Amino acid sequence: MKIDIIGAGSMGIVLSYFLRSKNDIVLIVKKGESPSYQNGLVLRNGGTEERFSVGVSETTGDPDITIVSVKSYDLEKVYREYDLRGNVILVQNGLSHLVTESRGFTKIYAVTTWGAKKISKGVAELTGKGYFRVGSDSVRIDISFLREAGINAEWVDNIREELYRKAAINAVINPITSLFGVKNGVVANSRELWSIASETIKELDELFTKLGYHLEIEKNVLETCRVTSENTSSMLQDLQQGRMSENDSITGEIISLGRKNGMEMKVNTFLYESIKFLQSHNKNTN
Repeated sequence: MKIDIIGAGSMGIVLSYFLRSKNDIVLIVKKGESPSYQNGLVLRNGGTEERFSVGVSETTGDPDITIVSVKSYDLEKVYREYDLRGNVILVQNGLSHLVTESRGFTKIYAVTTWGAKKISKGVAELTGKGYFRVGSDSVRIDISFLREAGINAEWVDNIREELYRKAAINAVINPITSLFGVKNGVVANSRELWSIASETIKELDELFTKLGYHLEIEKNVLETCRVTSENTSSMLQDLQQGRMSENDSITGEIISLGRKNGMEMKVNTFLYESIKFLQSHNKNTN
């Protein structure tokens, strides 16, 4: 199968590594950057390091399927710059990719708890394997190509529920870990931080219950804190490295959803504005 993977960040490298064994992979990189990948890619996994090669291009071809693994805030740019057709799997955090128009291609969503960290250009580390759930509002596809490559993918019929659940978990853990500079496990183990988390969860529960979803957010946040206790959240990594975070796509979209349903979302708004301040401060001091 011919697969274009747009985005040479941590998840793009991880997916390229696994899918290359049984598929023709082309990693789509930013314009002018293809020479940087002429020596291949590197994946660190469980104490080992492996250099591998896939095709690298600055333009999309005519693939059987396209996987877009850029950050949520770069998605509109991808839509503008590439001619996306057919089935496109979107692997983003948050909810903004739910509300953007598909513009001539079929949107398929992947919700995953696989952990990956970008070390440098072309180098990533796989920090953990969780679930990898795929679904769509409009089509059903054969995802055996993912399972055959060692990715434990499963098709789910109600992908919006999965997207909402993951966004809710992220809306609790990411901003709190980022504001206080702590690893994920501290949120559940600190009385003070858990009190903030609990108020955040109450608002989220009320919102998604209004929408008809019972997401067991507290249970899922506690479980995520447990299994990723030593992980640094992606949002905290972004802030530490002076990058833009996915605050708008995660908490920003949740606040917007709340307002459409008559909720103020005061605690989530506080967390959102606090992260916005930190991002602005980082930009001004770097």
